[in-house]
Amino acid sequence: MSTKTSKLKVAAFWLWTHTSAAIAGLLIIAALILGVWIGRPAKEPTPEVMQTEAAEPQEYTCSMHPTVRLQDPNAKCPICFMDLIPVSEQDGDSLSMSITESARAASRIETAQVGRFFPTAEVRLLGKVTQDETSIARLSAYFPGRIERLFVNYVGIPVSEDDHLAEIFSPELLSAFAELRETHLIAQQTMGMAGMGEMNFDALRSAREKLRLFGISKSQIDSVEQGTYDSDLLTIYAPIGGVVTHLSVLEGDYVQTGDPIATVADLSRLWLDLEAYESQLALLRWGQSVTFTVEAHPGEMFEGRISFIEPIVDDRTRTAAVRVAVDNADLRLKPGMFASAVMRTRIGRTGPLTDDSFAGKWVGPMHPSVVKDARGFCDICGMDLVPAESLGVVGDPATSEPPLVIPRTAVLFTGRRSVVYVRDPEAESPSYQMREVTLGRRAGEFYVVKEGLEEGEAVVVHGAFRIDSAMQFAAKPSMMSPAGGGGGGHNHAGMTPSAPMSENVPDSFLTSIEPVYHAYLAAQERLAADDLAGFHEASTQLNARLDAITELGLSGESLASWRTAARSLRLDAQATTIDAARAHFEGMSDAVILLEQTFGHASGETWHIAYCPMAFDFKGADWLQRGKTINNPYFGESMLQCGEIRQSFPPTGSDMTPPSSQQDAGESDPHEGHDHG
Repeated sequence: MSTKTSKLKVAAFWLWTHTSAAIAGLLIIAALILGVWIGRPAKEPTPEVMQTEAAEPQEYTCSMHPTVRLQDPNAKCPICFMDLIPVSEQDGDSLSMSITESARAASRIETAQVGRFFPTAEVRLLGKVTQDETSIARLSAYFPGRIERLFVNYVGIPVSEDDHLAEIFSPELLSAFAELRETHLIAQQTMGMAGMGEMNFDALRSAREKLRLFGISKSQIDSVEQGTYDSDLLTIYAPIGGVVTHLSVLEGDYVQTGDPIATVADLSRLWLDLEAYESQLALLRWGQSVTFTVEAHPGEMFEGRISFIEPIVDDRTRTAAVRVAVDNADLRLKPGMFASAVMRTRIGRTGPLTDDSFAGKWVGPMHPSVVKDARGFCDICGMDLVPAESLGVVGDPATSEPPLVIPRTAVLFTGRRSVVYVRDPEAESPSYQMREVTLGRRAGEFYVVKEGLEEGEAVVVHGAFRIDSAMQFAAKPSMMSPAGGGGGGHNHAGMTPSAPMSENVPDSFLTSIEPVYHAYLAAQERLAADDLAGFHEASTQLNARLDAITELGLSGESLASWRTAARSLRLDAQATTIDAARAHFEGMSDAVILLEQTFGHASGETWHIAYCPMAFDFKGADWLQRGKTINNPYFGESMLQCGEIRQSFPPTGSDMTPPSSQQDAGESDPHEGHDHG
């Protein structure tokens, strides 16, 4: 081997040995570094990272079903298919609910200030135009005779005062004529004779009075006495002007003393007879202006004034008669016409106001329709007129204090309590607080507030039920749960899930209210079928059932609940349109649900509370119905299945427990009975 080759081998061996050592060293160093890095404590994340990792995703819920919680903002409520709204974080106030501006806008929450003014209450009644009984004259036979001639020979003929009506032949009358002539002749012959003359003149006066009592006019008596009356017939004249409304005889008929001949009525003055329920009587007063319409003159308003209010309420109908005096000089109104009347009364803090329109007037005490500007006598009975102030029909509205007033849509009723939601003006984000209020009389679209609110506060007038739903879900005191707790479920507004108090109520009462339930359910089904006439029939039956209820044995809370419900269940007047009937049915439903919650029912079927959020421009409304298939009375066939079952009521005494939430009420199928559009 050459020297050059040996050197190359030595060099190659050296390079290999040194390179392997270097690589091994590098690997050892790398392993040490890696071990140190793996074994050291992990670096703590920054606060920003912790916040991101701990933050929970935004949840969205349904304003009508707060038990629904989803993270998809574009999802729909699986129960009612409404848009979802963000779940807002609540503050620490157990009586308040704070929401975001976006949630407030999504829920369409609106507020209005508590005002102080005189609201106007309306009373609507149906009635009939009748004859004014003070303007009717009935002609009767004063003596026996035969109708020789009848000038008014059909009903409806107009007559004026002193127009001839008939001619009558009467032997008894001819005898009285002869007696008058004879006594007149004797009186003339004995004139001036002592004793005899005076006696004969007394006989003459008696003969004249006899004919006067026969209904003979003074001119006829004078004619007979002077001998110028040479007919065997007597003409009967009309005592008043008007229209012949009744004929009882024909030509040739014989009549006896007291038999009716004809009736004449002055139709230039008429009455409008109405029936007012006892709950309406406080809003009515003598002299009050009334406007009404009749079908014969559509779109035209007629006016009158209340002239009489019956002082006794009928035990059977629970109504009192109200009479309106109407001027009918143009004879456009006719007796027998049906009329729809409206009376308006301003409401003060203590009740209806009495105006001063009769201040300084003088009124007939027995005929208050006679009103004059000065002292005088009644045109009908001749009695002295009395000042209107003495009848208690004059007041000074300027001395009355305007009441606190809120819109009726602001109030959530529980049957025993009335609740509103008030916005907190100092909160940065919209915050609402539940407030119990004491209400006075309802006046149109407003309620008078006696306690619980201050002037200028903002109350929720649209969306209050949605706020209450959120309060209940958050386990805060709400309309449905005054003590709080029990979040996540929905009972009917105004009903706590307590058991009926039937064990403290007489069995006779529980039995007597069963027909009330069935009459209400019939009315509900008729409205769902768009049957206005059927609703009127069911309402009439309902009124009759209410009249048959006896309160014997009721006391305390049960008596108050019954009377509260009975007032709202009674239909004061027949609604002229299906919309008006549905508006009244809302109050009927609140009342019958209160009855069900308080007393229960004994019928062998389960009844259900249903709710439609779209009723009355999305204000929402409840009703009681048979079966779980939605049968909407507020929309009828147009949206018959719009709504949802809220609560179920088995018969009292059954083994079933009334559910207090929607899940318990049978919502296993979220699509059953929901059609919102």
